[in-house]
Amino acid sequence: MNEKLIFFVDDEPMFINLLEYTFKCKDGFATKAFHKGEDCIAQLNLNPSLVVVDLFLEVNLMSGLEVVKAVKAWNVDIPVIMLSGNSDADMIAEAKSLGVVDYIIKDGYFIDKLVECVAKTLSVSH
Repeated sequence: MNEKLIFFVDDEPMFINLLEYTFKCKDGFATKAFHKGEDCIAQLNLNPSLVVVDLFLEVNLMSGLEVVKAVKAWNVDIPVIMLSGNSDADMIAEAKSLGVVDYIIKDGYFIDKLVECVAKTLSVSH
C-alpha cells in the first residue's frame, strides 16, 4: 500500500470538509478526519503519515497543542502541521517548540500553503 494516511483534526465541519476534499482529490493520499483530539489519539495505531491539527478545538477536552504532545509521545517521528486563525508569535513559538513541522495561518491562501507543506513534509519524512 503506497497511500499516505493524513489525519485531520478540526472542530469546524467546514474546514474538515475542505481539507478532506482537497487531499482526497490528490493521488496517493488517504484521509481520516476527527472533530475531537481524543478521537485522533485513539486512532494513532493506524500509523498516520502526518497529522494536521487546528490549534483551538473549541468543543473538545484537548487543545491542538495537547494533541501535538500526545502524537509526539506516541511516536516522535510523526510529523504534525498546525493550522490556526491565531497569528500570535508566542503561540507559534510554543507550537514549534513542541515539534510541529509548520504553523499555517488560516487565511485566504492557507490551502495552497498546506498542500505545499504536506508535499514537502511527506516527500522528506516518509
